[in-house]
Amino acid sequence: MKIKYILSTAILGGALLFSTSCNKDDDPDPTPAPVDPGSSTTELLVGQFADAPVLDGQIDDMWNSIQSLNGTTSVPSLAARNTNLNSDGEGIEESLGLFAPYSGEENDFTMRAGYKGDYIYFLLEYVDGDDSKDRESWYFDDSDQMWKTEHKYANANDDKFYEDKFAFLFPIGEVAGFSSSTCYATCHGPSLPVVNAKDKHTRHYLTIDGQKVDMWHWKRVRGEYSGQVDDQLMIYDNAAEGSAANGRTGDEGTSGYSGNSQTLNNGAADVKVPLYIIPEASDYYWITQDDISDGTAKMITAVDEMGVLSFDGGTINPNGSNDYAQGSGSKRFPSVTIKPFTGSKADIDIVANHTGTGWVCEFRRKLNTGNDDDVVFDIAEELDFGFAIFNNAAIAHGIKTNLKLKFAQ
Repeated sequence: MKIKYILSTAILGGALLFSTSCNKDDDPDPTPAPVDPGSSTTELLVGQFADAPVLDGQIDDMWNSIQSLNGTTSVPSLAARNTNLNSDGEGIEESLGLFAPYSGEENDFTMRAGYKGDYIYFLLEYVDGDDSKDRESWYFDDSDQMWKTEHKYANANDDKFYEDKFAFLFPIGEVAGFSSSTCYATCHGPSLPVVNAKDKHTRHYLTIDGQKVDMWHWKRVRGEYSGQVDDQLMIYDNAAEGSAANGRTGDEGTSGYSGNSQTLNNGAADVKVPLYIIPEASDYYWITQDDISDGTAKMITAVDEMGVLSFDGGTINPNGSNDYAQGSGSKRFPSVTIKPFTGSKADIDIVANHTGTGWVCEFRRKLNTGNDDDVVFDIAEELDFGFAIFNNAAIAHGIKTNLKLKFAQ
């Protein structure tokens, strides 16, 4: 009996040891190493999500499984003519590179994309140390007791008063030259690349009637408040088709912003002044439709020869105060009032977060909006596109051409 007990115990112990050994070998690693999805310098590979990401300007774990497109935008040097115009539209024409104050600037970026259901999602990260939102603010010039706005177009490195922006260009169907030149296929001037001295714009338009390019234009001040990207269009330069003089037009719908400006007589002459202000507010860069509707913003109703502004409930005397000084006054007034885009202009939702060192932007749009003025994202087809970053700039932008979007199969 004792021998049988010892033998049984030995057999049972061996069985337990064998069982434990097998279980240990068969157990999967509870924390498998993440798989590197890879990267590209030319291709945006659209993955398929099991669950849609939350649009919050944060990088959810699901984005780590998507291949990245890594690159750098660079601002080119473009010859141009520049006119420094005053508030009356008068000025002196001089020779100046259109992008001169920004020429050579670069921004590193990383881009990822995925789709779920009817929507395509984008995650854009790019390096930018400043959250630029001081867009053409109103200031007071003590030398002539006049209200003026900061320059829209920078004439020097210390003359940049605009907002951060980015843009995508997608061809809608066949567009001549786009597959080889992308952005540059739409960029023109009277004698390329020289532009009209009066408007200082590099003109964008298509040269063949009926062709279209879908332009997504995010604007930090004018779109981020309502969480929208301005959905625009480039077409053949034809006023009868509703195009602006430079071939750029908007999708159907209402704009999300208006200029915060009006003309009043100061007793001696007609002068430009802000339309709305928020009394006693500091460091604010836009006025919303809600501010206007609830009375937070006040309409300027009069101005005198000394620049003193009147509104319902009070006056603002800027004389002898640094609060309204050019470039630095903390109470300078916004140049724009904003409200949500509507219609096809409002197709693209976005949340953008400035981290202190750069932008993290999450945005989405339907794969097919059903609108003729929008590109269709077909999961079976590749699509050429171009990308640009406007770093505190109205017009000058860093460009990355010859990119391709395709869906992982």
